[in-house]
Amino acid sequence: MALQELYTKYNRVWIPDSEQVWKSAEILKDFSPGDPTLHLQLEDGTVLQYPVEGPGQLPHLRNPDILVGENDLTALSYLHEPAVLHNLRVRFVDSRIIYTYCGIILVAVNPYKQLPIYGDGVIHAYSGQNMGDLDPHIFAVAEEAYKQMARNNQNQSIIVSGESGAGKTVSARYAMRYFAMVSKSSSNKRVEDKVLASNPITEAIGNAKTTRNDNSSRFGKYTEISFDRRYQIIGANMRTYLLEKSRVVFQSENERNYHVFYQMCACADQPEFKSLRLLSADKFNYTCMGGDTEIQGVDDCADMAETRRTFSLLGLKEDFQSDVFKMLAGILHLGNVVIKAVGSDQSSISSSDSHLVVFCDLLGVRGEEMSRWLCHRRIVLASETVVKPQPKERAINARDALAKHLYAYLFDCVILRINQALRVPGKQHSFIGVLDIYGFETFDVNSFEQFCINYANEKLQQQFNLHVFKLEQEEYMKEDIPWTLIDFYDNQPVIDLIEAKMGILDLLDEECLFPQGTDKNWLQKLYNYLGSKPHFEKPRLSNEAFVIQHFADKVQYQCRGFLEKNRDTLYEELVDVMRASKFPLLTDFFTEEENNAVTKVKVKAARPGVKPANKQLRSTVGDKFRSSLYLLMETLNATTPHYVRCIKPNEEKLPFEYDSKRVVQQLRACGVLETVHISAQSYPSRWTYIEFYSRYSILMSQAELRAGDKKQICRTVLQRLIHDSNQYKFGRTKIFFRAGQVAYLEKLRLDRLRTACIIIQKHLRGWSQRRRYLRLRQAAIIIQEYIRGKRRTVTAAALKQGWAAVVIQRHCRGYLVRRLYQLLRVAAITIQAYVRGWMARKRYKKMMEEHKALVLQKYARAWLVRRRFQTMRRLVLNVQLSYRVQQLRKKIEEQNKENRGLVERLTSLANTHAQSLDRIQALEAELSKSTKEKASVEEREKKNKEDTSQVRVAEHSGELQREDLEKEILALKEENRRMREEKLQLQTQASEDTQINKEMKKEAAENSENEGDLLFAFDGLQTATRVVETQLKEQRESYESQMEALVFKNDHLARENQQLQALFQEKSDVNQSIGQEVARLTAENMVIPDLKQQVAESQRHRQELETQLKEQNTEMTGELFSNNELLLEERNRESTIEREEIQGRLEELEEEMEQLKRLHQTENETKNKLRQETSRLTAENMDFEEQIDMKDRTIKRLQDQIKALQKAAQVLPKEYLGMLEYKKEDEDKLVRMLIRELKPRGVVVNMIPGLAANLLFMCVRHSDYLNDGNKLKSLMHAIITAIKQVITDHQENFEILSFWLSNTYYLLNCFKQYSGEEEFMKHNTPRQNKNCLQNFDLSEHRQILSDLAIRIYHQFINIMEDTLFPMIVPAMLEHESLQGISSMKPTGFRKRSNSLLEEGRSEGQAYSVSSILQLMNSFHNAMAQQGMELQLQGQAIRQLFYLIGATSLNSILLRKDLCSCRKGMQIRCNISYLEEWLREKGLQGCSAMETLGPLSQAAWLLQVNKTTDEDAAEIRQQCRELSAVQIVKILNSYTPIDDFEKRVAPSFVRKVQGLLQEREGSNQLMMDAQYRFQVTFPFCPSTQALELLQVPSSLHLGFLTRI
Repeated sequence: MALQELYTKYNRVWIPDSEQVWKSAEILKDFSPGDPTLHLQLEDGTVLQYPVEGPGQLPHLRNPDILVGENDLTALSYLHEPAVLHNLRVRFVDSRIIYTYCGIILVAVNPYKQLPIYGDGVIHAYSGQNMGDLDPHIFAVAEEAYKQMARNNQNQSIIVSGESGAGKTVSARYAMRYFAMVSKSSSNKRVEDKVLASNPITEAIGNAKTTRNDNSSRFGKYTEISFDRRYQIIGANMRTYLLEKSRVVFQSENERNYHVFYQMCACADQPEFKSLRLLSADKFNYTCMGGDTEIQGVDDCADMAETRRTFSLLGLKEDFQSDVFKMLAGILHLGNVVIKAVGSDQSSISSSDSHLVVFCDLLGVRGEEMSRWLCHRRIVLASETVVKPQPKERAINARDALAKHLYAYLFDCVILRINQALRVPGKQHSFIGVLDIYGFETFDVNSFEQFCINYANEKLQQQFNLHVFKLEQEEYMKEDIPWTLIDFYDNQPVIDLIEAKMGILDLLDEECLFPQGTDKNWLQKLYNYLGSKPHFEKPRLSNEAFVIQHFADKVQYQCRGFLEKNRDTLYEELVDVMRASKFPLLTDFFTEEENNAVTKVKVKAARPGVKPANKQLRSTVGDKFRSSLYLLMETLNATTPHYVRCIKPNEEKLPFEYDSKRVVQQLRACGVLETVHISAQSYPSRWTYIEFYSRYSILMSQAELRAGDKKQICRTVLQRLIHDSNQYKFGRTKIFFRAGQVAYLEKLRLDRLRTACIIIQKHLRGWSQRRRYLRLRQAAIIIQEYIRGKRRTVTAAALKQGWAAVVIQRHCRGYLVRRLYQLLRVAAITIQAYVRGWMARKRYKKMMEEHKALVLQKYARAWLVRRRFQTMRRLVLNVQLSYRVQQLRKKIEEQNKENRGLVERLTSLANTHAQSLDRIQALEAELSKSTKEKASVEEREKKNKEDTSQVRVAEHSGELQREDLEKEILALKEENRRMREEKLQLQTQASEDTQINKEMKKEAAENSENEGDLLFAFDGLQTATRVVETQLKEQRESYESQMEALVFKNDHLARENQQLQALFQEKSDVNQSIGQEVARLTAENMVIPDLKQQVAESQRHRQELETQLKEQNTEMTGELFSNNELLLEERNRESTIEREEIQGRLEELEEEMEQLKRLHQTENETKNKLRQETSRLTAENMDFEEQIDMKDRTIKRLQDQIKALQKAAQVLPKEYLGMLEYKKEDEDKLVRMLIRELKPRGVVVNMIPGLAANLLFMCVRHSDYLNDGNKLKSLMHAIITAIKQVITDHQENFEILSFWLSNTYYLLNCFKQYSGEEEFMKHNTPRQNKNCLQNFDLSEHRQILSDLAIRIYHQFINIMEDTLFPMIVPAMLEHESLQGISSMKPTGFRKRSNSLLEEGRSEGQAYSVSSILQLMNSFHNAMAQQGMELQLQGQAIRQLFYLIGATSLNSILLRKDLCSCRKGMQIRCNISYLEEWLREKGLQGCSAMETLGPLSQAAWLLQVNKTTDEDAAEIRQQCRELSAVQIVKILNSYTPIDDFEKRVAPSFVRKVQGLLQEREGSNQLMMDAQYRFQVTFPFCPSTQALELLQVPSSLHLGFLTRI
């Protein structure tokens, strides 16, 4: 289709603009050839009549929005300057993407901001990927160079160019860092670190702050990174070009000198720099010319520390560093040397100048010579030598020239030392060169430096054009498309203008030969010789400049200073002074210059040049630069180049600000637009047949789609859609389109979709309108009915007639309906009767058949059940009999023990009874003694009766006491009698217990003799137990009655004591009354004087009687009281003791009763357990009976075989201990057969998981059993060494690693289970506890085994990950699980990497999520077959799921083409398949789905709406597992597939970014795909009985013996 036909309505074009360079406009009217104007409307609504002078003057068409923002500029349908500029703007400003491909060029726009896209995770993501698989990146270019070097064995070069401040140095640094990361060697030389360490040093001595860049490289650098045959870094070499020496002595405003000077001044106070006598930077002339001496955000002191650290890392000693700093300090002090003018033609320097003194001290030169030859010059004539004074200006120039030469020599020396440090012994196999060189420059004032820089860029552009043509030609030949010549700009005339015979450089060198040569004379020669050249011009308004038409732009050069800079002269007198220095480094500089002649390189121009007439011509800067540039181009031509063009987006260094004027200027200068022009001349758009079919299948007819061959379908469709065959070409694998054809196809596709949408809308809207119309029509009819009803006049007669008609109709219709209903009812009833009868007969017949079948089944099942029951009953009886025999034996033994205890208790009771009898006898003796005392008391009472009447009272009381004592004696006698009876009862009971015990022993003996009557013996035992219980109950009742009697006796004695106390009180009252009577009689005698003597005598006599009476009463009372009191106390004490003893015996009897009850209860529980066990065994036997019946014949056959073997062997059966014995000399054979040569596919090994581990542990148990430490240690060492050797020899064998991971885990569990530690013995059986290790602690070996298992696990995971990794991206992200959801987009040069394999292998296998599931099934089956623990399987699956999630998410973050809504649907569908697989395998609890959380949230983020504030809040709420950087990256990378989708607005992205600022967590862009979860080995005790394990004969372990 002709390009003019695309200028139709609604299409958009680009028109020039003075401010924005280009601006967009929409066509309002179709354009026809011959129309003078094009009707346009700008984006602000302005209508414009754009004049069209001819067909070639039409404005550039704008690409459809679906093609904007592509990774590759060549994917654009319309390739021109505004399309490139707009695409870069959309990517940089809207999507925040700084890298874009332009064919083979990587365009890098400086963001002036640190971005999280250079981490180690990003490096690993790009490693191994083809260029174009992921989003554009400097790492993709580096990987492409590395891969081509490794695959083609060809040296590579990465050419990084751009103007100052565009980011060349950073890009080159990242490329070198990538090589250091992906090609790390296993040696300890740290070559990679040294290569990277060279950057801080070269930046310190070669970079400076300019008005455009704070870290501008002021020299060109080509770094060759050397690789060995394994493609690991072994060294590097650095070449530099055109150092800006003039910066040492002069800086413009707002610029700085080289960084190292400011770093030294910042560290002037440190001890290492004290001897240099440095000042602050603003006090040195060479560092304060630009004004500000500091850079915002830069710490010069810290940078100096980093510089010194890298010096040390490179192996440069402290002495060399000190010499370098001395030289730099000397240059600073030299700049402060004051030169004074002496007249107009002379100058002088003070001998006391402090800075000159410091300079001479530091560099070891004589101060007088320096001060003299700075201000004088020696002129050698034919006959004499003349010393001529120099004016101040020339002296200052000489000082500055010396400073520049010193710095240049020092720079070369440092670079030389760096190269020596980076040179590692070993042969270089290949290399990758990184060229960091200045781009095309044009300033307001351009001098010699800009001329050399632009000359170098002309050479590089020529090389670039040739390489682009070479690649284009290879692509066309590969696809079998005819190659046609393309018209492009050739810059060979400009190169000839500079370097050919009588060119600019030739004339400049010629002028430098003349001592009196000037810039003006040289300029005049240029006008004369080159004025007629088309690319050389003379400015109209200046006679001191010339203009060259470069490939990028016209540049005007000022001729002032060209000769001086080209000569770069230094006075011989100063050179001699430097040679005489005592400073070795300085002496070496000028000695090497004298001894080493400069080797000139012949540069072939377009036309041969003329040899210089003077053979002693000194090499100039231009000549040196031309020679080095020739060597550089020779090197680049011998390598495969890769191009990185760095763009500076604005002059203010603002982050993500885009100045279209500055960008388009750089695009023109760096060759990007030239690449676009070359591509546009041929077939820039290239699609594979599959991509074309997927994208434009909507334009194909049904007949075309039914054809089988997709390639033929594409051919047919294109021939139908585009009639001009010159607009496309069919290749072998691709379709080539000319510019604009893809846009035309997109227009057709959009029109088809728009038409389909219109049809759908038409039908939907028609249906909606018809529905609405019908509703309105119905409503109108109803309204009309009501309105018409109100207007009509109705009479009463009409209403009556109408009502009567209705009634008649009702009755008539009712009659007819009833009649019809009755007919139907009769018919239905008849049919129902016949049908129901037939169904009943059928049901009866079926019931009879079922009843007969049930009868047959009943008898058959009864016979089977009886047979099964009889068999079961025999088995149960046998089991019960054996079990009851064992239980009854245990019960008899326990009962014997209890009987012996009862006998002992009975003997103890007899002893206590004897003791109580002894106490009773003692009480009887005391009673007899008290009886005797009573008799003596009675005799005394008889004597005292005659003395006084008061004695009668005492007698009366004594009689009462005697009666009481007699009663008490009778009571004691009665008690004695009862105690004797109790003794007899106890003796009787003891004899009965003994007899019962004998009977029980006899019964037990009989029971033990006759096991057939065990049940009868058990009943007898129960009867005996009941007898003992009855007797013990009677004893307890008798003891309770005795206790009650003793309590009653105690109460009686207490009452007697109270009565005696009352008697004593009455006696004291009688004595008081007698005393009162005596007092009364004395008073009466005093009244009668005659009777005084008689009364006195009678009174004396009475007093004697009273005294005698008192003594007798006192004696008698004391004796009675003491006797009674002692007797009562003794009785109380004895009764208390007896009561306590009785209570103790009662408690003992109660305990015996409780024991008997517990025994009875135990017997009941035993019976219950026996019943339960019987029922359980019955149920189990019921389940096993059918199997037993099926295997009866097999059992009989095996029994016959066993009998035959028994007859043959005639040996008793052995009981194995679960150990294997081997000889010491068989240890190596054991390890070889069980470990080294054991095959996982063996039948026995697969049937018994962990067999090898169990056999090895049985051997270890035997060594422990023998207590042989040396043998055990040797065996463990051999086992561990052999396992390590096996996993080392089979590092890539999944089955062997899986097998030994499982067996190592089993062996570790065996060591734990049989270690004897309580925590591991909880779940063991008694037999397993018996098999525990006895003599050695294997905890150290457990730790070694655990470490070995971890190693095997990681190796095992690595193999699975290596197998799974290539499938993840194609299966999870690229494969269409939901067919027809997504469609291809134009990809430009994507998949056109030169590192791809040949055609037969270029297209990898088409993986899908089913491929992943099949692989996961194979992994799971292998692990399950080896008997791996379920938790360990879960950990492995969780690690694989994490790899799937991390790799998929990283690819989404690095691939803009995957960030679409439809792709999110595909990803969520694939995740659901993985989740379903987990449920199917029962692995939901291993937390594997949690590892896919970030990927699931990323898929959700691609599908959710992204427009409103609510959407932003929902994104913040839902995407918890994604970092803020990842969310913003996905939003910026979101790419619509169709025009119907909308891009994410930058304002929405900023809104989300603002909401996520407070979120804590990692700000890393990439997930660490190499992260490993910590593996744990859970302890799971094995139920395998070692004593039952047999050694299979297939293992050939006949030398092992079961113990």
